[in-house]
Amino acid sequence: MRKDNSDFSTAFVSEAGSYIDNRDYFAFMETDDMACYVLADGLDSDQELRSAEMVVKTVLENFMEKPSMSKRRLMRDLREAQEWLQFESRRVRLKASLLMVVTNYNKMVYVSCGNVRLYHFRNGRLNFRSKDHSLAQSLADDGRIPDEATSTHDERGNLLEYLGNPNGVHAHYAKKTQLADGDVILLATSGMWEDVELAEMLGALEEAKDPVMLTDTLEEVLLSKQHRTVNNYTAAAIYVNKVFQEKPKNRRKLIKRILIALLVFIVVGGGAWITLARMAANKAAALETMIESAQAADDYARTGDYAKALKSYSEAKNAAVKINDKIHKRLYTAEQKLSQLMVDGDGYVEKADFTKAEASYAKARKSAGLYPPFNVKDIEHKIDQLDSYAETASWMKDGDLKFQGGDYTNALKLYKKANKAAMESGYTSAQKELEKKITETNDKLTAIQQQLKEIQAGKLQAKGDRMMKDLDYEGAVDAYSGAQEIYQEIDKLESVLALERSIAKAEEKQSAEQQKNGQLPAALGLSNGALNDTDAGDAASEASSSAAAIPAAESQTKAAPTASAGTTPAKKEASSAAKSMGTGDGTAPSAKVDTNKEQGTADSASKAAGASDSENQDRAAANGS
Repeated sequence: MRKDNSDFSTAFVSEAGSYIDNRDYFAFMETDDMACYVLADGLDSDQELRSAEMVVKTVLENFMEKPSMSKRRLMRDLREAQEWLQFESRRVRLKASLLMVVTNYNKMVYVSCGNVRLYHFRNGRLNFRSKDHSLAQSLADDGRIPDEATSTHDERGNLLEYLGNPNGVHAHYAKKTQLADGDVILLATSGMWEDVELAEMLGALEEAKDPVMLTDTLEEVLLSKQHRTVNNYTAAAIYVNKVFQEKPKNRRKLIKRILIALLVFIVVGGGAWITLARMAANKAAALETMIESAQAADDYARTGDYAKALKSYSEAKNAAVKINDKIHKRLYTAEQKLSQLMVDGDGYVEKADFTKAEASYAKARKSAGLYPPFNVKDIEHKIDQLDSYAETASWMKDGDLKFQGGDYTNALKLYKKANKAAMESGYTSAQKELEKKITETNDKLTAIQQQLKEIQAGKLQAKGDRMMKDLDYEGAVDAYSGAQEIYQEIDKLESVLALERSIAKAEEKQSAEQQKNGQLPAALGLSNGALNDTDAGDAASEASSSAAAIPAAESQTKAAPTASAGTTPAKKEASSAAKSMGTGDGTAPSAKVDTNKEQGTADSASKAAGASDSENQDRAAANGS
């Protein structure tokens, strides 16, 4: 295999320079028998599509299907890249310079279109370089300027040929060049060769031992000049360390084959007629394709599907070129341009650039009357809708400002207003975008409402915690329950469960406190909470009667201890009875009121008992005396 018996090494450097995007593109492919190296320089300003990348990939894909060094095949690959650029030229016309080098590891050919240059070095000197398709190169070919001045002349960027040219692609195909061991092939875009002179290239070549060192040195030379603006630049170096050695041709066998071929042609005689028949069949097929594509394009144009009409008109035009039908070629070219204007206008509408959209539609309206498939009223309707579209876009923009400022409520109002206008005017692209914005704004508002509710619930929970510390268990239960209800509403189930435990704990504390305050002495024979205000009064009365019935002698004996204790038995019993009333009606405030009443009754009984004891003591003293 050729590749295994040769030695080709490749390296490249490609940078954006002072710009954000690098619109150069280099790629290569090495097969067993052939290799293809392609470098392109994008000449347009489209922000989404990369023309250089598109043409390089198209060329390499075609080469991969069928590697070839023939002029017919390589020029066909360039035409397909040209058609692809024209088809994708919706917003702006896509353009690119291209250089393609193909080698069978023994010889090489190249095809150039634009101003991407090829330098072929041999034995440390320039063997030849490719010519640009520029006005400066044309002046040099006419002898009006020196050839070396083409790199610095003001018209060096004024290209006469390039891919994407509406007049078709006219590339230069160079004949086969025999390669030799030690050859160096350099591919460079204008960003490199405009600022690196040939002498500097030769100096870098003398120092470099491999392609990596050569491309790095060229980049250093370029950047060392410290220009204020550095364009995109790319340099790709191919070192031919060893070429494939072909077997010497046997001239006698070649002459013999030629004679045999001539003899066969004479004997057969009708080969030319077969060729003509095939050409007629191909022409008929192309004619059929032209008619079908044109009919489909007209149908698409009538229904307003200008993108599909553009593609079909392009196919019809290409078929007209194949059959050399100049009349239909001009017709389909004009209809293709008209479709392109409508597609451009629709694209500007999607970008909300209504000034350019109106200009594009206006151009289409001028010539639409000459081509029946295009509806002038439809174009005028699109122009009339632009004011409504602009108003919708203005509301959407105002809504965006409100949204960015955190004013989601007013942003939602503006978005809904714009969406309604978009629906009424048929502004479908804006409608889709507005639906997303409305959803996003609603999500923001929902999140804010949830955060507010979380804060409210947190405050209630903190209030419950404070009430628990203050032993206000009933208030804590109310606060916890309110917080729990809010958490339940916003689906914070973990917080709901946590508060359920807090409520249970508060209720347990409340119950224990109530039981503690409502417990009675066993001597009274009453259950907890069974004594009310009347019972407390009865107990106090019984205690008073019992104290009055005590014998005088016994009363004298007990008088001192009773006086020193400061509390009569009746008062103690009434006090105990009053304490047992803590759970009389099941509420803490009522318990406090009942206890006060009971305490008053107990105090009355105590006073009565004390008065009885005093009377008994006086009687005993009189008897003693």
